[in-house]
Amino acid sequence: MFSALVLVQHGSNGAPSSEAIVRTLSALVPAAIEGVVRDVALVSQSRNDDLSRIADHAGCEYVEAPGDDLIGAGLAVLKEPRIFILRAGRVPEHGFVGELADFAAYSAQQCGLLLEAPNSLLTRIMPRFSRASGVVAPRAALAGARPDIAALAKAVASPIVFKSRAIGAD
Repeated sequence: MFSALVLVQHGSNGAPSSEAIVRTLSALVPAAIEGVVRDVALVSQSRNDDLSRIADHAGCEYVEAPGDDLIGAGLAVLKEPRIFILRAGRVPEHGFVGELADFAAYSAQQCGLLLEAPNSLLTRIMPRFSRASGVVAPRAALAGARPDIAALAKAVASPIVFKSRAIGAD
């Protein structure tokens, strides 16, 4: 079983839209129904009443964490020892929940990566060059981590790459 941490960050195009964040959270509903995800925290860098309302309707925790301690603030409210971190605005493809359940059953302390769907010729030919959108790791491996999915993806030791991809845009 996992806890999910959805990171809302301001990128080059600003923060993801409320609709994109709702799609991200709704993609976690099947995982919660199947018992793969126990709890979810939506963590934002800045105060946002829309996000607070979305989190309330979704039944997840909403945490504001100005600065770089998004992951630490999210970990403080989550319960499980294994964490699935997902960038807000990204939606895992259909089938990811089953893959995550298998991962939970057979990979006790292993880390995992959820990559973005290929969006260029290079990433179609070599999918491992796709940008990371999600990371699965033990809580202990995330202590003090910066809220940068790409950096986390490089920091985790020999991760398993999920076959499913994440769909979404900045």
